[in-house]
Amino acid sequence: MGLELDLAKGLTLFVLGLVAALLTLRLLLRWRHAAVLGRARRMADRLRRPATTLAAVEEQSSAVEDLIEFSDIGAATAAARELLVEDDATIRSAAIEILREIRAIDLWSRDLRRGSYRAKLRAIEALGEVGDERAVAELLEVLGEDDPDVARAASYAIVARDPDYASDRLADALSSPNRRLAETAAATLVRMGEEAVEALVGQLNRPSAQARRLAAESLGNIGMGSVRKLLLPLMETEPEPDVRTAMAEALVRVDGEAAAQDLRRMARSDPDWFVRARAYSLLAEMNAPEASGFLIEGLADLQPDLGQLSEGEDAVEHVSEGPERIRAAITTGLRLLGLSEEEIAAVERRTANSSVADQAEGSEEVLENLAALRDRDAAQRADAARRLGEIGLGAAPALQQALGDPDPLVRAEAARSLGRMGVRESLCALAKVLEDPDANVRLAASTAVRAIITRDAARELTE
Repeated sequence: MGLELDLAKGLTLFVLGLVAALLTLRLLLRWRHAAVLGRARRMADRLRRPATTLAAVEEQSSAVEDLIEFSDIGAATAAARELLVEDDATIRSAAIEILREIRAIDLWSRDLRRGSYRAKLRAIEALGEVGDERAVAELLEVLGEDDPDVARAASYAIVARDPDYASDRLADALSSPNRRLAETAAATLVRMGEEAVEALVGQLNRPSAQARRLAAESLGNIGMGSVRKLLLPLMETEPEPDVRTAMAEALVRVDGEAAAQDLRRMARSDPDWFVRARAYSLLAEMNAPEASGFLIEGLADLQPDLGQLSEGEDAVEHVSEGPERIRAAITTGLRLLGLSEEEIAAVERRTANSSVADQAEGSEEVLENLAALRDRDAAQRADAARRLGEIGLGAAPALQQALGDPDPLVRAEAARSLGRMGVRESLCALAKVLEDPDANVRLAASTAVRAIITRDAARELTE
């Protein structure tokens, strides 16, 4: 029994001695680290002294070299990072040089790519403190991370040091092929607010459609009233439908009341059905004045699609989904505006009956002319193109296809018919024919384009 007690006491004393030794070692290591860090900080303090004499400049250069060659890289890194908070650009540049030479920046960059979650966050924090061109470039890549917390931390770190420089780099990232990166950059610019407006405006004329779209969306989310004057003229020349739509949505966010008239114009005359459909939807969503009446008029103006008239093996390809999409946007908008299902159904019946009557009246003639467009005789095809131009707006898809006919006589007649009909949706197709190798076709297309534009301008003046 006494032997067992002695063994227990001995074991207890051994454990206590081991714990004491470990605590002593830990204290010694902390003391050593504090001593080493203190030496590194004293070297760094030499950089803070004013360099007013040649000797002081040489002393600063010596301090940089001493920190680069310091035996404890961790202490040198910590001391150099403390210099990054200084306002003096010379001191910051010296600190960045030290971090680059001791390869601390390389280590952080590696952690960004292959490190653990915590290592990535530590690297993001450190690179944000550095804030130079290379650090920002590394952080921009992280905006495309799948982990939203990592991407969010990088977005905050990018703007921490120099918001002006960061806004330019973030704006450039809007054209990145990495969509997640581009969208995170846009969200960061929105969070910056007015500081980012100049950089975003610069993206509105960039070659990348994605950059233009994200810039327009971001400006709308920031909500500056002066943006309206910038976007309105750009909408007239913007070739991409989704970018025009983004600009329209931005106008609604900036000043919905003023945007209502612009949306009405887009709903009636934009050359792309996607933009027109979205314009109708926006008018309903913002509950614009007299929006329900305007949407009902738009529903009544929809023309029947010639693709629905053809039957059998010789059916003409259904070339336009626009009318149905616009119809769906209008009916959904009417629901948003408070019309009951019965009222919407009554409106649809009235417009459908009108369309069916018009369609039935000329369906036989339409089918004959559609078939004639595939006749081997070019003169027959040209005559069919002329007659289709007299049928109504619903013939526009077939005539747009005829603009690609191998015979210039048919192409010219199709262009003249589209010009007489005044279908603004045909402008894009006619614009391509302006480069036709045949002079008569180019003349017919040019005349048609002028006729459509002139008609639209006159209609807007009378409204």
